[in-house]
Amino acid sequence: MQSDEQLEIVDYRGRVIGRAPRNEIHGNPSLLHRVVHVLVINRKGDILLQKRSQRKDVAPGKWDTSVGGHVGIGEDLLSSAKREMHEELGIAGHELE
Repeated sequence: MQSDEQLEIVDYRGRVIGRAPRNEIHGNPSLLHRVVHVLVINRKGDILLQKRSQRKDVAPGKWDTSVGGHVGIGEDLLSSAKREMHEELGIAGHELE
């Protein structure tokens, strides 16, 4: 992921109010942005987790949800979750609950 990637800044209701580079948003807690997280749970109830890379700027080396990522500019939450599922796990065409 590129630090100069543009992300939408949102207000507390999730309404887009601007844009800024990812590194600027991550460096300023007052700049809110949208992310998605997906938990993959099998039929036995096991949850798939991932361990974050040590090179991540947020929570390096920590356990995390199955899938997670930034919502792209103009992208809705469901489309973003499906895109991240495909990018991170190679899973496409599944309905999300």
